[in-house]
Amino acid sequence: MLIFNNLLQAAGKLNYWNGKDSLKIKPYIDDENQHKPGPKRKMRLIDEYFMVFMRLRLGLLERDLAERFRVSVSTVSRVLITWYNLLAGHLKDLIVWPSKELIIANMPQCFKNFPNTRIIIDCTEFFIPTPSSLVNQSITYSSYKSHNTFKLLVGISSTGAVTFLSQLCGGNASDKHIVKKSGLLDLLETGDSVMADKGFTIEDLLDPIGVTLNMQPIRESNRQLSRKEVEQTRRIAALRIHVEQKMEQIKLPYTSRNYSCH
Repeated sequence: MLIFNNLLQAAGKLNYWNGKDSLKIKPYIDDENQHKPGPKRKMRLIDEYFMVFMRLRLGLLERDLAERFRVSVSTVSRVLITWYNLLAGHLKDLIVWPSKELIIANMPQCFKNFPNTRIIIDCTEFFIPTPSSLVNQSITYSSYKSHNTFKLLVGISSTGAVTFLSQLCGGNASDKHIVKKSGLLDLLETGDSVMADKGFTIEDLLDPIGVTLNMQPIRESNRQLSRKEVEQTRRIAALRIHVEQKMEQIKLPYTSRNYSCH
């Protein structure tokens, strides 16, 4: 309700989505003297808000939501897309890039072997329906998932707080490409350390800015890992599990079903 009350003024003047081009329009009217544009609203604002969070938290299908709220599927879709844009604009500042001093002051004891860790990163993928365009099929096809996906770079602090999210990329994009284009490199400072999975071959991106990479050693097929490498692998794996758990929380509504893509 705190979020809803803070959004109430903007939500009362929503420009409801009605096609691809309307996403370029601000999702609400700034002038408080203007009335809501377009047709009369079919649901109360609080019900729209509740429906959006049922979708986000539980992953309910649009047809399911339409039956629960006694509206058409197209109305559900229009309301969801409109509110997604409103929420994204107003809540984006809740994802804060903390200062190095704040990270150090709150670093858990389990990171004592990696005291300069500024961020733990990993990529996660969301299944999407196969696009009709062959170009988009190619861009979004993930060879790792053998499916069309969107790919997202997630970064958390040592305390488990999400501190960085990239823009969505097609599933065909490499982890290195996403890191390079995401803007993360502009936030890192000399002396920082990034913890990542062994798929992130980004040393050449980090070295010029004085940032080190901590990742599990890559075992070559013709040799065994040394005792030191085994111990490093164990320590990093024990810490990286936090970002994997955080991504599972983000993906929770989408892990067991495929949904229409907006």
